[in-house]
Amino acid sequence: MPQARSSGSKSTGSSPGSKAKSGGAAAKRPAAGASAGKTRAKPAATRSSAKATKPKPAAARSSAKATKPKPAAKAADARLEAAAQRLRKLNDRIIEAGKEAGETTLSSYEKALKAIATTLERGPGSSEVDWISHLATTQAKFIRDVTAAWTSAARGAIK
Repeated sequence: MPQARSSGSKSTGSSPGSKAKSGGAAAKRPAAGASAGKTRAKPAATRSSAKATKPKPAAARSSAKATKPKPAAKAADARLEAAAQRLRKLNDRIIEAGKEAGETTLSSYEKALKAIATTLERGPGSSEVDWISHLATTQAKFIRDVTAAWTSAARGAIK
């Protein structure tokens, strides 16, 4: 680690302070033989011997791979499969409830639009003015036709 410069000394020697003045990478590195507070690495022979282990015989390796699943693993698989089955049943019930709700909504909507069409025929459709009567009757018929087509298409999509 470089030392701080003293205020007044400008030495040109090879002291640690002079390396700090150069501003290069050498000023930040300790000398080659100096230790910067770090521990030294182990020699290569020590490292390789620490990792070296005795290899297992071929018979031991093959028997390790061919072992049967433990009973705990089988129990966990059975519990997982049971949970998946319960989720499938719940999903089916949700889908059926959604279909029933959709059918109920479609029926209510269809009933409301047919009531509007009937009201149009009874009110303005029974007018003594021909063009108003024809307009109301045509509009009622249009509402009924569109309602029937739309609800049948929606029911087909639900199923």
